[in-house]
Amino acid sequence: MAKPTVWAIIPNLLRSLFRPDVPLRSKFLLLAGIIYLVSPIDLLPDVIAGIGWIDDLVIVPLLGWLSYKSLPPSIKSDMASDNLETPTKSRKWLYLLILILALIGIVMLTGPDDSFLKTPSAG
Repeated sequence: MAKPTVWAIIPNLLRSLFRPDVPLRSKFLLLAGIIYLVSPIDLLPDVIAGIGWIDDLVIVPLLGWLSYKSLPPSIKSDMASDNLETPTKSRKWLYLLILILALIGIVMLTGPDDSFLKTPSAG
């Protein structure tokens, strides 16, 4: 049996949140990663763009990997067989498009910070 790719595991891992046979530990780890991703509280603050995203790029995949590794072998093989039954059409372009649109939305919503250009007024 072929080893499933990351692009195939992610949607199945998200679907595993709604499966009753998935252990709570795996669900908790996955939910913790999702909550950390959308939470404004980070280990490294996002003051400098790029530096603050490093913790997100490390912690979220780590929690996803731990969630996948904590699944029983029967559920892992069930996820892999789900991937073999679906058409071989790759969805990685769809995920890439969603990521790009999300990044563009974040940049448009945050905008530039020009507060450092303003000189303090003398009182």
